[in-house]
Amino acid sequence: MADVPVFMISRIFEAPIEQVFDAWADQEKMAAWSGPPGAKLTPLSGEIEEGSVMHTRSDHPEMGTTYTLALWREVKPPSRIAWEQSFADEAGDKIRPSFFPHWPLTLLTEVDFESIDSGTRITLTWTPIEATPEDIAEFERQMGSMKMGWGGSLDKLAEMLAAS
Repeated sequence: MADVPVFMISRIFEAPIEQVFDAWADQEKMAAWSGPPGAKLTPLSGEIEEGSVMHTRSDHPEMGTTYTLALWREVKPPSRIAWEQSFADEAGDKIRPSFFPHWPLTLLTEVDFESIDSGTRITLTWTPIEATPEDIAEFERQMGSMKMGWGGSLDKLAEMLAAS
């Protein structure tokens, strides 16, 4: 699909590249900061390593329980991490989320890390890779919400990095 929209967000963290990368590549650390404010993430199976599939549960007081899958494509310390991300059911099968009748079945998440004078810049892109035209249209409509969602997670990451 030639006209697939790509979501992008970038953030600078006042921490060394190795520390920022580790916050993404360490399963417990990633669970501590990722997801919307108020969410508690629990890894159920898998590891953050190339070729592994990780199944995660998220509990949120307002959003309830959701599950996700991550197929880790690249884990290249300290410069890049990439995975295929999908909503899942409790058994670990890919599903569309209940809150959107149309949503890409799978998104490619790519995070690039760059060492800069003041710390580390990350650039994250999210690209639909298993999606109908209706899914892509919904993805594009939700870009403002995605900016807020990822922004909230990155705020939590900044707090965690500042505290360590």
